[in-house]
Amino acid sequence: MLLPFGTGGGNSAIKMLEKITVDIFNDSSQNLLEKKGLKKTKLRLELIQHFKEAKHAQAYSDLKQALVSDVDKSTLYRNLSIFEEVGLIHGINDHTGVTKYALGSEPSSGHGHAHFVCECCETVYCMNGTTELQFEMPHGFKPKNVQTIIKGICANC
Repeated sequence: MLLPFGTGGGNSAIKMLEKITVDIFNDSSQNLLEKKGLKKTKLRLELIQHFKEAKHAQAYSDLKQALVSDVDKSTLYRNLSIFEEVGLIHGINDHTGVTKYALGSEPSSGHGHAHFVCECCETVYCMNGTTELQFEMPHGFKPKNVQTIIKGICANC
């Protein structure tokens, strides 16, 4: 039996994803935190602003280097986890062993965006557009999310 991943809403799911993405990039950092019911701390405001300006997905080391605030590892990971939980960012497992993070939630309706991983510099980029995925799921299997990874060489390499 061929089933779409999750419970897709067709084009309405894509339009909703596009609206959410536009809202995240156009809304102020303070408004985003307020809408998600999160406290407006200096670190959180700085993180959101950094993600908005980033040209590619960010690893912990990228974030630590870019932040003005002196923050310990557990505080940074705790905030990344909270952001991911409320849909401000999504984590990307690019099989390098280091999770990268990018602004916006990873949709679970079967309409997601792909990620490009450069095989030279290991930089991860979110690709524009959506991918509709369909799988033949074995009986009893319950997928939680799907990530589409495209590997190759980026323009900088």
